[in-house]
Amino acid sequence: MRTGSSQRGLSSIGWLLVIMVVAFFGLCAAKLVPVYAENYYIVNGLKALADEGEALKRMSKGEITRKLNSYFSINNVRSAGAKELEFVQSSKGIIIVNKYETRVPLISNIDVVLSFHNVLDSSLPDECCDAPEKLEDQ
Repeated sequence: MRTGSSQRGLSSIGWLLVIMVVAFFGLCAAKLVPVYAENYYIVNGLKALADEGEALKRMSKGEITRKLNSYFSINNVRSAGAKELEFVQSSKGIIIVNKYETRVPLISNIDVVLSFHNVLDSSLPDECCDAPEKLEDQ
């Protein structure tokens, strides 16, 4: 017969620590996933705009903004980051820059700051939404 000293497993304090770690990561996921989901829809809106092809180069800033706002409205994108659009006119077309930061309160006075930088160059629509290094320095 074996004695209690040879038994193995987690104690109640060990299980409590495991539950606390899982709860912390669950809280982080619950707070951060919606922010990343909204950025996903912003990127998809820019990609949908890139599918316009040559018509994008001829669109005015107002038309581009209306199309994106329509897409964001349909997909329930309500973040202020979706409205942070900057238009840069280049010799080859128009560059749409969506650069914003979001602050998410995590626990008490601890916040997580997420920054996103999405770029659509009408001359390179296939490379949509990754910020090129030359624009990141600006």
